[in-house]
Amino acid sequence: MLKTPTLSKWSYIQWDRYDKKPIDGYTVLLPVPGDLPVFLKIALEVSANQDSEGLIETLVIPDRKVSGFTECFDKWKKKFDISPLRLINPNPIEQLIARYQNNPHNNHWLQIVRGINASVSTHALLHDADLFITKDDFMKIHYQTCVKRNLMCLGVSPVWDSWYEEHGMNHLTATWEIMFDISWARQFQPWEHRGHNGVIHDKAHTFDTMLYPQCQTKPDKIDRHKQEWGFIHFNYVICTYRWFQKSNAPFEDDYFRILLIRLLIDAFDPSEWSYSIPTLDVLEKGITDKSNRVTYCSKDTAQHYSEFRSKLEKLITSGIIDSEKSYILHKSIRNFDLAFG
Repeated sequence: MLKTPTLSKWSYIQWDRYDKKPIDGYTVLLPVPGDLPVFLKIALEVSANQDSEGLIETLVIPDRKVSGFTECFDKWKKKFDISPLRLINPNPIEQLIARYQNNPHNNHWLQIVRGINASVSTHALLHDADLFITKDDFMKIHYQTCVKRNLMCLGVSPVWDSWYEEHGMNHLTATWEIMFDISWARQFQPWEHRGHNGVIHDKAHTFDTMLYPQCQTKPDKIDRHKQEWGFIHFNYVICTYRWFQKSNAPFEDDYFRILLIRLLIDAFDPSEWSYSIPTLDVLEKGITDKSNRVTYCSKDTAQHYSEFRSKLEKLITSGIIDSEKSYILHKSIRNFDLAFG
């Protein structure tokens, strides 16, 4: 079997052809894990609260086809009325890659490519599955700012990798909630948006998703908001879940991301979907039992609890979730509060 980088270059050297004039406005791209439909429900609820001015369409893009996901989509889309809503499933090759490699970074890149190919608007907003938008005009302001300033990319956070700033490229923006010009994205071959090893300005580096094209774009065409605002972001939750799936027990949930997924399932999805995340009582055993499927025994893990708990409390008190969900989250976290303070 071809290695993924080779397959990517061979299979993704050009975009799907789109001959119609793009519609002025933006598309929301919702990449979600196909086997965690709770994130579909959350993404739809978060997006449904937005001011829809400028919004052309919303695309749900699962990373894999899973039996029952379409039924969840059909059920939950009934309450989504701020824009047309489409489901963009992976093609057979992408399904095989997702199934056998289970690599979250590659999955996410393929979701972006599918979303860009399916978009009919001039711009797109790439939403992160583990991010909660707290301001109902966030997307509208984000889009209007990008257009007004004639930017190719407008982000909300700096990139995590300090290498770029050290080499004079401190204008780059992280991919979560990035608003971008679709014609800009299509100037580069699809595989160039994939995380890969490459060279820029005679310097070799490993480029994260969408950063190689940003490096080749004039700095005045890329920007970030002056400060992070209007959202709560838990970061790397889906990546951690994929690594958890590949792991052997015990798995140290050092940033409480597996716990977060269980909390969100219990609060947001009362369906009978069979999730592979351990139940809350099993996770609680991992606070002291080092042989548990998921553990919380490391000193470093304990030091990370405060940051996680602070974000969770912001979500609980944000006003974007109802009182029942808030109660479930508060009740479910009690034993972890007692253990970690």
